[in-house]
Amino acid sequence: MTSFQSSANLQGRQFSEQCDLLLRGMGFRLDGRAVLRDFGVEIDQVATSPSGATIWFEYKGSVQGTRPGLIRTDTLKKAIANGALLRAIPEHPPYIVLTSHKPTTGAGAAMLRTALELGFLSDVVCVYDPNETGRLRQL
Repeated sequence: MTSFQSSANLQGRQFSEQCDLLLRGMGFRLDGRAVLRDFGVEIDQVATSPSGATIWFEYKGSVQGTRPGLIRTDTLKKAIANGALLRAIPEHPPYIVLTSHKPTTGAGAAMLRTALELGFLSDVVCVYDPNETGRLRQL
């Protein structure tokens, strides 16, 4: 494994830990990963909100790099594809992506907007923006 891959893996683990801490701090019960083999999708965290709702979370982020989080279009496309595949499951729990960075312009912003409008993603929350993380309290 190259040093780049090692660094990326470490940053991914660190971001996952940050997401878990955020959710626990908001009163979510974390039940761990889920592999939905019939659909080809892995859920990073199955959680239960304080109100008792089951939520599926995907974590996409890092703390370094020139294109972190969903700014990388390949990373964004993977999250969107997972959300589209999950649509094959009737009445599945909300599928929310927690990210370190969201695209605000260009093709990435257009893809994200379209995926939200089509309902492939229930929400996309930047974990470093208190205005966005506040939406998690409504679940």
